[in-house]
Amino acid sequence: MDSFDNISENEIRIIGTNPEEQKTPPKSNKWRVLMMSLGVALVLLAVTLLWPKAHQEAAEPAKPVATVQQQKVDSVVVEKKAYVEITDTIINNVSLHRYIPVNAVPRLEVGLLKAIPEEYVLGAMAADFGQDHGKYQVIGAFVHQGKMMSHSKSKYGFCALLKDTVVIGDDLSTSYFEQAIEENGDFFRQHALVHDGEVVTKFITQGEALRRALCVLKDGRICIIDTDMSVTFDSFAEALCGYGVRDAIALMGSGAAVRWAVDEAGRRYIAGADEYDFPEVVNYIVWEKPDQKKE
Repeated sequence: MDSFDNISENEIRIIGTNPEEQKTPPKSNKWRVLMMSLGVALVLLAVTLLWPKAHQEAAEPAKPVATVQQQKVDSVVVEKKAYVEITDTIINNVSLHRYIPVNAVPRLEVGLLKAIPEEYVLGAMAADFGQDHGKYQVIGAFVHQGKMMSHSKSKYGFCALLKDTVVIGDDLSTSYFEQAIEENGDFFRQHALVHDGEVVTKFITQGEALRRALCVLKDGRICIIDTDMSVTFDSFAEALCGYGVRDAIALMGSGAAVRWAVDEAGRRYIAGADEYDFPEVVNYIVWEKPDQKKE
C-alpha cells in the first residue's frame, strides 16, 4: 500500500495489470498524443498571431458616427497683413463668389453692427433667428463666448469656434456644443449643405433665394462662398461640391443678410442691406486682424 501512495510531485503513475506492457504505448495512443500536441501547437500559433491585432483594436477608440472637419488657425504674426482672397467663378450655371481670409482670426459677434469695424476684414450673418412668443431668438443651438443663448437641435449642421480651431460638421448630437461652453468658445447651428465632399439630402426648404455658406475646402482652408442669383439649396450644394468644397453649412442668405470682405488692396466689398431694422439677436461670424487678439 505504501508503494502506491508514496509518489513525489514530479512523478506520474500508470495503473495496469502488467507494468511491463505499459512501457510501450499502443500505436493508437501514440496517434492520439501526436494529434493533441498538434492541436495545442495550432492554438498557440493562433493566439500569437491574433493577440496583437485584438489588443490594438481594443485600444483604439470607436470612430464617431459623423466626422467633423477641423482647421488649425496658424499662429499669425502681428506684422502680417490681414485680408481676403476674392475669387469669382461659375459652376453648373451658378455664379459663385469665394472669400478666403488670410492672417485673420475668426469669432462670433452678437448684436447689430451699425458700422463695420475697420479690424474686421471678413464677416457675414451666421445663425438664423425668428420670433418665439413675440420675442426674437436665435434658431438652433448657440453659444457666444462660453455663454449658452439657445440649445435647440433643429438643424444638423454646426460650426464650433474654439481656441485656434474651427470645426464644421454635420451631427445633431455633437459634443462640441459643450466644449464651446467649457472653453469660452462660440458655437452655432445651421443647415448642413455638404459633408465629406457629398451633397447633404436633409434640406427642408426647396425655394430659390440668394445663398451663402461657410465652407471647408479640400485643401483645408476655410472660406465663405455666396451667390448673386437665387438658387435652391440643392443647386447651391452641388455647385459647392464642384468648387472643391469638402464640408459646408449655410449662413444667412437673402438680399438683406450682410456680408463684407476686404481685399489685399484694402478695398471693401459689401453685400446685403446697409440699413435694416435687425433685432439684437442678429449675429455674425467675423475674421479680424490678429493684433486685435493680443492680450
